[in-house]
Amino acid sequence: MGLDNKAELNFDDNEEDEFDSIGTAFSPMRFDIMQRKVKDLLSDYASQDLDPRPSFQRGYVWDKPRASKLIESILLNVPLPLIYTAEEEDQSEVVIDGQQRLLSVFGYIQGEFPKDKSRFKLTGLKLIKELNGKAFSELDAKDQKAIQRYIFQIIRISNESDADVKFEIFERLNSGSVTLNAQELRNCVYRGEFNKLLKELSEYKEFRSLLGTATSTSRMQDVELVLRFLAFFDRTYLNFNSGMKSFLNDYMDENRRLGLDKASKHIDAFKKSVVMSNTVFGDNAFKKYRLGTDADPGGVWERQINRPLYDVVMWGFTRFEKHQIVPRSDAIRDALIDLLTTDLKFIDAITSAVGDKYKTQYRFETWQKQLGNILAGSRQKRSFSLEIRKELFHSSPECGICNQKILSIDDAHVDHIVPFSAGGKTELSNAQITHRYCNLRKSSS
Repeated sequence: MGLDNKAELNFDDNEEDEFDSIGTAFSPMRFDIMQRKVKDLLSDYASQDLDPRPSFQRGYVWDKPRASKLIESILLNVPLPLIYTAEEEDQSEVVIDGQQRLLSVFGYIQGEFPKDKSRFKLTGLKLIKELNGKAFSELDAKDQKAIQRYIFQIIRISNESDADVKFEIFERLNSGSVTLNAQELRNCVYRGEFNKLLKELSEYKEFRSLLGTATSTSRMQDVELVLRFLAFFDRTYLNFNSGMKSFLNDYMDENRRLGLDKASKHIDAFKKSVVMSNTVFGDNAFKKYRLGTDADPGGVWERQINRPLYDVVMWGFTRFEKHQIVPRSDAIRDALIDLLTTDLKFIDAITSAVGDKYKTQYRFETWQKQLGNILAGSRQKRSFSLEIRKELFHSSPECGICNQKILSIDDAHVDHIVPFSAGGKTELSNAQITHRYCNLRKSSS
């Protein structure tokens, strides 16, 4: 499959639902309320003690008329909305609400418009029209001092605040035109070495190939997929309680200072599962298979990635070695398609309210049992071998029930001409190839 430079991934599962609330046992938020002059904030910005544009922020988006209107408001001494910052472990601060305001006033004083570094001159002023066209250096001394001495009201969230509380506050303050998703917020709240590792693993070439995008996704969906794998790999599904958001938040908080040994173990496990997923499923890894219909009996792989399916497939491969998986790749692929077309409980567990504890447990245990049976060589006596299916498909891929062409071997089933229940043997002479849908419909009728 060719790689796109698409900006983000699409998912077909319903996860951001009733099971996505964070736990309720919060400790109180710790914060300071303070008044700070523009010149003091600018000094902290220059010394890198204040970061108004951290990586989780959306970037500077204002135009010059809007930024100029802010400067006009400051000169008129109009009270402006609160600025929210968060204290880092090294006592520096990051701005979580107020980036546009601070960068506008900093840029004006420094003479550069934040968006494009052009010279910043006031424009569009309606109340102090005589200042239109003037840079900061061209203002009277009293106006320069008025801007530098203007006081912003600051609420600084202490580094000692509970991480879940900080996540919730960040989420509530996140009211920009492009709302941050859960992983973008985690990138803000749980900064550190583990966060860097997630980003590095998301760049793994084979992982990018599986996702079908050559570059990092714009909304960090790829990073969240890495986090999901590591959380289930380390904690297992047995420690999952309803709510993916809380599960991932807790895991990031717990592993912010990840040791080298554990990091190395995580890297190896992730890369091994990615390689095996690619070997077995290729372009169709982590996607659902849709059964045919009466109108069109041909089944197809869906295009969107399904996150719960990603979780169980990747986790399942951590339990076995490559030499066990590769020789049984066809059987593993077929077993998953079988689940996706016949097990209604499994289909529901990866489709709706997927953050439910019991649905999560069911999908992991069901797929793990399937893998174990395949690798142990378990096979029902009434089932035809993959070799027979391949031979029939390549010799004449026409459905023995509806007489239409079968387009993919993944959509092919092998049926007994003389029914097994009537004494028909499971051998090539008594086999016919059919659409998966046609054979399943026949079996249920």
